[in-house]
Amino acid sequence: MRCLAAFLIALPAAAAPLAPGTPQLQLRFEGLFGQPTTLLGARGGGGLGLGWRLTDQLWAIGDAAQRAAPNGGIGSLAVGLQATLDMTPIEPYVELAIVRLTNHDVLGYSLATRTGLGADWVFRKDLALGLVVRTYTPFDPEGDNATLAGLEAALRLVFTPGAK
Repeated sequence: MRCLAAFLIALPAAAAPLAPGTPQLQLRFEGLFGQPTTLLGARGGGGLGLGWRLTDQLWAIGDAAQRAAPNGGIGSLAVGLQATLDMTPIEPYVELAIVRLTNHDVLGYSLATRTGLGADWVFRKDLALGLVVRTYTPFDPEGDNATLAGLEAALRLVFTPGAK
């Protein structure tokens, strides 16, 4: 975790500024599947996200998602950073975010860090398909249960308005 944080801190210094006319906004549509907590089995869901390009390789990200679960499901709101290596049609990235989750009674926590490792395949300048695997580490586990954690995968469609 410290290595990832050091990487995200060091990356902006190495990133090039954006070229004039580079689109900065991305819209992300995600299909989710995973085990958001060790207290529940695997389940599916969906989400919508935004990315705002800060430099050539660094993005500010945010998303909202809903997963199936007892008592109304599990909702989440996340904000964070994504570091992307975008020199090829397949763009690998690392993300680090803070996530607020609903339904604490079922989930066992309500605030977590989310780390993800993924890649997007840019098949058109304005469209990409991606896959990301994310882990959740709770800040406030119920009963100080150190084994509470989550793991999920997201298949995503990424749309970049204005890309030419």
